[in-house]
Amino acid sequence: MRWSSISRTLLTIGVCAPVFGQALSSSRFDGDWTVSIDCPSNTEESGAKGYRFQFPAVVKDGVLAASVGMEGWSASLRIEGPIRSDGSAELRARGRTGNPEYAAKQPLSGTPYSYRIKAQFDDDKGTGSRIETRVCNFVFARK
Repeated sequence: MRWSSISRTLLTIGVCAPVFGQALSSSRFDGDWTVSIDCPSNTEESGAKGYRFQFPAVVKDGVLAASVGMEGWSASLRIEGPIRSDGSAELRARGRTGNPEYAAKQPLSGTPYSYRIKAQFDDDKGTGSRIETRVCNFVFARK
C-alpha cells in the first residue's frame, strides 16, 4: 500500500514537472526585440521630467535581456526576466541615474535604482507598466 502511494507521487511529479517548467517561460518569444520606454513628466511628489527612448533586447530560452548604457555607469539600465508561456512577465529593471532632473526625487547622477515591470507579450509585441514610484509605459516589438 505504501509503495503504491510513493509510486503515484513520483509519477505525478514526473508528469507535472515538465508542465510547471513550461509555464514559467517559453522559447516561443525567443528572438530580437526592441524596447520603447515612455515616462511622462511626473506631476507627483517626485517631480521627474519626462523622457522617451528605445533600445534593443533579446529573448533567449524565454528570458528577456535588454540594456542601454554601460552597466554600472551613470545613465545605464538593464531589464531582464522570464516570460511565461501565456505571455505574462514580471521584469526587473536595474540601473544608475543620469541627469537628476529625469529621476524620481532627483538623486545624484550615478545613484543605483531598481523597479519592477508588469508586462504582457504575444507573438510579435508586448506592453508593460512600471510598478513602483512613477508612471512609465513600455512597448516591446519583435524585429
